[in-house]
Amino acid sequence: MGDPEPITEYTIAMDVLGKPEGFKENKDASVRVEVHRLRKRLAEFYQHDVSPHRVRIVIPIGHYTPEFAIQGDIEDEPDIDDREIRLPAVAVVAAPPEPVWVPRAIPPARRGGTYWRPAGKISVVLMIVTALVLALGAVARAPDPLESLWRPMLSPPNPVLLCVGDMAAGHALPADPAPEAMTVLDFHGLKSQSVLIDDAATMSRFAGLLESRGKAFRVVSQSEATFGDLQNGPAVLIGLANNDWTERLVGKLRFWLQHTGPGGKLIIRDREHPERADWNVDYSEPLLQVTKDYALVMRVLDPKTEQTVISAAGITAFGTLAAGDFLTEAAEFRKIEAVAPKGWRRKNFELVLSTDVIRGKSGHADIVASYFW
Repeated sequence: MGDPEPITEYTIAMDVLGKPEGFKENKDASVRVEVHRLRKRLAEFYQHDVSPHRVRIVIPIGHYTPEFAIQGDIEDEPDIDDREIRLPAVAVVAAPPEPVWVPRAIPPARRGGTYWRPAGKISVVLMIVTALVLALGAVARAPDPLESLWRPMLSPPNPVLLCVGDMAAGHALPADPAPEAMTVLDFHGLKSQSVLIDDAATMSRFAGLLESRGKAFRVVSQSEATFGDLQNGPAVLIGLANNDWTERLVGKLRFWLQHTGPGGKLIIRDREHPERADWNVDYSEPLLQVTKDYALVMRVLDPKTEQTVISAAGITAFGTLAAGDFLTEAAEFRKIEAVAPKGWRRKNFELVLSTDVIRGKSGHADIVASYFW
């Protein structure tokens, strides 16, 4: 059997994408774009595939012929850096029957493996189609929940408002002195200028996520934010008891915050189970004795502003920080799949999170209650 016709950008365009015979690779990058996208999707799929024995589809950089790779257990071997996907040592076999074995140079990290090349152009095209179907199917079955969460925030043209809680929230305070009568010391002492470190860290997580996606944002304290600001575009509300805008919104939802008095307990209540009161933190409790905190996380279309709002709202700053991690880390937010109904990506939702607190430091968050509508 002679050498098969080499698989090229042109043959893929003709046999897979159905391009006309006048296809010019230097004027139409569709094949390169689709193959590049396929490599990234395969990498994403294998990143979350934890099965012990995996068969991988590999498309080497600079080539268009896919390979089926069986992962081996080769110790003390370096990874192969293909500039996009890093794979461990593999032995590669082709799916079609009656393969033609062709020896070729094996990189050090793959030494000991066996390579097989498909017997003809049709087999190669079928392998590519199979790879596309498997990769696109895997993505369709398991899209990234974090991307689904943030899509409504990223699509509007206006900047996202990051509204962080401050120490002025929930207090009847005397009016600030006029700027012309205010010293720098007076300004620095204003409660409206005082933000908790954990809340600031949470805000920076959101800012980093938005910046990584090329989305403009604006930072304001809850005292500075106006109703007009919230009407102007999507918003992220940081903090609960120290953010009046968050309390305004959750006060109309299933899970809401109850104050039992100055310096007393703050309780997240469930309107469908009003008897439960165990999601609480007592503000009079010694700091080092606090072992649990709770947070409200939501993504809702605010009926008043008609804008999408996301919240990271802990009873204390510990819960807010854990909620911020939950909303910005893909592995953490994937926990929503265990409680979410079908079609949740197009729904409003409200979650109650729980986090352990050890000597004033919060851990990862767990979902203890949820509501989708």
